[in-house]
Amino acid sequence: MSLIGNFDDYKRSLPISMAQAEWQLYCNPSWLEHQGSDLECLTFGTAIFNRCGMTGGKYIARDGIQKFADLTIDRHVETLKIPSDKMSAIFTFLQRPPTWYAYPRRQMDTLSMRGEWKCMPELGLKLRLLTEGHKRKDFRVSNEKELIEIPGVEIQSIRDMSAETFVSSAKDLWFSIRVLLMFRFRQIVAPLQEQVTTLDEVTTTWFTIEVEARYEASHYDILGFIERVDDFLVQAATKLANYRNQSDLLHAAAWGYAASFATSVLEAQLTGRVEAIERLVTAYEVAKNLDRSRVCGKDWKPIKSALKRTVDDLDLDTELSAQLKRGFGSPPVLTLQERIERMSNSYVSQWKKADPDLLIGLNDMIKARNSIVHGRLIENFDRLSVEPLRAQRLFEKLFMCFVGCPEFHTSAYLKQAISFFDRRLADHEHE
Repeated sequence: MSLIGNFDDYKRSLPISMAQAEWQLYCNPSWLEHQGSDLECLTFGTAIFNRCGMTGGKYIARDGIQKFADLTIDRHVETLKIPSDKMSAIFTFLQRPPTWYAYPRRQMDTLSMRGEWKCMPELGLKLRLLTEGHKRKDFRVSNEKELIEIPGVEIQSIRDMSAETFVSSAKDLWFSIRVLLMFRFRQIVAPLQEQVTTLDEVTTTWFTIEVEARYEASHYDILGFIERVDDFLVQAATKLANYRNQSDLLHAAAWGYAASFATSVLEAQLTGRVEAIERLVTAYEVAKNLDRSRVCGKDWKPIKSALKRTVDDLDLDTELSAQLKRGFGSPPVLTLQERIERMSNSYVSQWKKADPDLLIGLNDMIKARNSIVHGRLIENFDRLSVEPLRAQRLFEKLFMCFVGCPEFHTSAYLKQAISFFDRRLADHEHE
């Protein structure tokens, strides 16, 4: 999209922000009347404003028409007033998961496919997976046609609700689904298109995003949960509806966990996954109204006063005494290891026989992460190899328990790899 005009138009555009601008497409009402249609359509969005060219100069007339700015569209919204007999919402996204099965069997007669409906009575909604197929052909590159399959989720209501309630519920569910998809496929989910249909209006929003280039798939991409994706989304999203106040923390935890797989640096993988565990534990504590303090504020007040009197009775330097007293201002808190153990203990009854060994080596994992954060060297490479895997396995188990899916089976690869490295570490220590 470009802006054209004379020198006066250029001067009027100077106050426009260089970062982002809002735009709206003007439609002459006479055009619609001329076509014999009474549809109401509104197109608007946001764009990045970039100046280019000039409308004044030695060889440009003052009233000359010139291009003086470019608008790079990053959000495009179109609303169309049209009656509908049902309310629905379709959300498509990138990146494309390697095991996205949106249909029970392959159908070759159509590019767009839909899966089975899965109901969520607690939310009054149902969802199904979908893929939107697009054929792309560029003669400048190849004579072959490339099939681009865009994954998505369709949501509909299963009980009577207002349009405002449906739109809000569908977008809340979509946010939960994005969190779950980041966790499930270890990829950052970037929205591509949102289409919300109410009884009298269809609103379509496009986001500018680049389709990733082709690259060789890793066989590790297929490792993970064995159960169907839609079953996992329905069960977990229903549970997440009870944690709306913790949605930001859960999103940050899933984001950090997924981002840790985008790098091959083991130090970054470990720190990212341990930080994801810490955010998850924080969300659990907020949901359960748990305090990190070892002593509640009411009980700590007399203890604090007694400690300060003890410091006053000691023959200490004034500055040192003041520093000690400041340290008594708040009660001591639980360590990260103790907080993880507290959360894990609440789910022990849901774990399988092989799961209690998840906490073995927890202290070593945290120590390795702290060494990296504080710039200390980890000399044993096996230690640096095993701790990211230990953090990954622990995060996956705690996350699945938190979203109410402890029975979902995961790959045994992590446990085997951790056991292998632990044996190597034990042999190294005995040498």
